[in-house]
Amino acid sequence: MSVLSLRTAILLAILPLATTACAKDEKSSAQADRGSGASTQQKMLSDLVPIKGGSFLMGDFGPVHNEDKLPYSGAMNDDVLRNITLDGFSIMAHKVSIEDFDAFTDATDRPRVGTSDLDAKRYRADPKAAAGVKWQDAMDFCAWAGAISGQKLTLPTEAQWEFASRSGGKMVVYPTDTGTVDDGRNVASYSQHQDGSGTALGRFPPNPAGLYDMMDHGYEWVQDWYEENYSGGDSRNPTGPKSGTEKVIRGNSNRGGDSLALLSMTFTRDHRLPDPPMNKDIDGSEIDSNQNRSHGFRCASLR
Repeated sequence: MSVLSLRTAILLAILPLATTACAKDEKSSAQADRGSGASTQQKMLSDLVPIKGGSFLMGDFGPVHNEDKLPYSGAMNDDVLRNITLDGFSIMAHKVSIEDFDAFTDATDRPRVGTSDLDAKRYRADPKAAAGVKWQDAMDFCAWAGAISGQKLTLPTEAQWEFASRSGGKMVVYPTDTGTVDDGRNVASYSQHQDGSGTALGRFPPNPAGLYDMMDHGYEWVQDWYEENYSGGDSRNPTGPKSGTEKVIRGNSNRGGDSLALLSMTFTRDHRLPDPPMNKDIDGSEIDSNQNRSHGFRCASLR
């Protein structure tokens, strides 16, 4: 073999190795640029608020609370009253924000959520607003957030969410600082949403348990599968039906105290597919935007 042929053979042999090494270096560099997300994980852990365990009457307690003995809400899926006992747990004071969720997707090498041109104007108008994601992504975020400390974080159960919303199961209708709705002071008014001054999380006072934005700034996923009427009866630490088609969501995505007062109470509930399909235009065409933009969440942990 000539000297030239020998040199060519050696170069051909080492070129793939060099290319692979460069690719690995580039990936490592890109990952470093995106960040490990450790500061966000610590932030989530620091945001946990301890909730002392106890018993409460879960559901629309209007018939045993007001003089007229009538339900407070117009819905019927919260009418069944159950005596529920919960062990102590912790729950985040705030919903997870868009920038928090971006830190998770960047650290885990996932695509960011809601990156279309339409999302840039709507969903991503304020990075400190609530993230909107599908149910499994919310579960994955919570598991990731707790991994840095070995603490198991997950979505709260429906019972935990309501107990915390009612500041330890008290019979309060609205999850605000006073238990009433004061538009523009303890919930964002419609105009505050429109001008952007009320979109960021934590802008308004928390409920007495120290939890922010339980009433508005989007719905919140919980662990439970949805059933139209509670069927478990009185129980301890309920986790809902074993299976189902839709997941329970709590809170509300409406804007302004007038509509929230009718729809977003401490016990009102709604439901969505855990992985909803894309929204469609009137002609049936899919809209390139985040179909989960009003589906937020916060994480919880047993203590």
